[in-house]
Amino acid sequence: MDTNVRLLLFTFAALVLALLAWCEMGMAYPPAWWLYLLMALAFAVALIPFAPGRFQCIRIISLLVLFSILAALHYMPWTSRKPFLRDLDRIRAGMTEAQVRHIMNRYLEGTGWPASPRDNPTNGGTLSIMGSSSQYATTPSLSGELLLRNSLVFRHSTKGAFNADWGIVSLSKGRVVRVEFSPD
Repeated sequence: MDTNVRLLLFTFAALVLALLAWCEMGMAYPPAWWLYLLMALAFAVALIPFAPGRFQCIRIISLLVLFSILAALHYMPWTSRKPFLRDLDRIRAGMTEAQVRHIMNRYLEGTGWPASPRDNPTNGGTLSIMGSSSQYATTPSLSGELLLRNSLVFRHSTKGAFNADWGIVSLSKGRVVRVEFSPD
């Protein structure tokens, strides 16, 4: 492979690595695992030429350092959102409410929002999720908190940056029919 092509591939991979790091640490939104694998492959092709060169040992060490950085970015829980999303992703259609609660037992349950004073306790209201076509029927709880009917809501934090990150698990006849993440 031509040196200029390898340099271009390395530069592209380095830019994508910076973007992955920004997604992980800056936006607290973890990219898919296959993006990390793709970046590892791009770095491997860019750094290790098929014919051994005189700096082959340095290239291999550089590649191992880059692989370590990629692994740390992927596996390190930079915020509480990452493990929350992993656990939410384990919930599948057809699971029981008890199975869902078992998976999500280390998180806060409930919206954490007060119910609207305009909501009628018998009819409730409707909540639309921004960025999604999802709508949920709402009702106030006895404590005054907003509830989503036929749904369980889980949160991973009470801190301002994440206090409205909701994992919404919709149920029908006690079984999961839909799982949705609504970011703060």
